Amino acid sequence: MTGYSNRQAVWQYLWDELEKARYEQANASARFDLQVKEVPTGIPDPDVSLRIQKATQQANAALLQYMRVLKRFTDFTLYGAIPEDRLPLEPKGKAAE
Repeated sequence: MTGYSNRQAVWQYLWDELEKARYEQANASARFDLQVKEVPTGIPDPDVSLRIQKATQQANAALLQYMRVLKRFTDFTLYGAIPEDRLPLEPKGKAAE
């Protein structure tokens, strides 16, 4: 694989990863909004509170994942920093110097 096609492959991988994270974050946020809107006026019962807490945790986790993936994509796009998990493997038999 040439340098250009390797950069293209890394970019495409990171872009796909970013799109997936964006989708997951949007869905988690929508699920949270739905849980909150379903709460009747007044103090919610413990089950509802637990569902809202779980939806909050999922939305926060999805947002953090999206931010991590966005940083990887941005670092590659702006600075050419290839994430470690996308670096080519060292040929077998080549000793570390």
